[in-house]
Amino acid sequence: MSIFNKVWDNSNICGIELAFSGELLASNIPDWQPFYNSAIENVDFEKIYFGFATVEFAEESSTNNAGTSYKQKLTVRFPSTDHNRAERIVLLHRVKFLKIKLSNGKDVVIGRNDYKQNARPKVSVKTNHKTAEAEFETVSIMPSGFVPNPDTYLLPSFIPLTLN
Repeated sequence: MSIFNKVWDNSNICGIELAFSGELLASNIPDWQPFYNSAIENVDFEKIYFGFATVEFAEESSTNNAGTSYKQKLTVRFPSTDHNRAERIVLLHRVKFLKIKLSNGKDVVIGRNDYKQNARPKVSVKTNHKTAEAEFETVSIMPSGFVPNPDTYLLPSFIPLTLN
């Protein structure tokens, strides 16, 4: 099988989760793109509400003298007129990792920007009288990778398993 064969998957974003502490480590799972994919250590992800038409994820590479870097950007829009508005906006600026749950059962994670280094995303929030738009941006030396999804196979996350 060639890495350039047709990909038969057209996934949609069906969930966003935020984490405020813990570590993402380079995966040591053989044959699972060990440098790019991550293992989760002491991370508790919290689900957030969003409308399916109000979320966007993009990744763009650029090359300079230091090599290639990848900019990941996640934009989420949601209602912001409840009594938790101000506290929610402040909390969004403390995000350390973001998990993007895809309809194919895979989880993309952003926030790990090097083999062992984790840098918080840059966060900007714009609001009006109805909605808030949070934009999370990271720059990494690698494209975003996956993390094991325990919900897919009903196994704990410390058991690294992928089924194809």
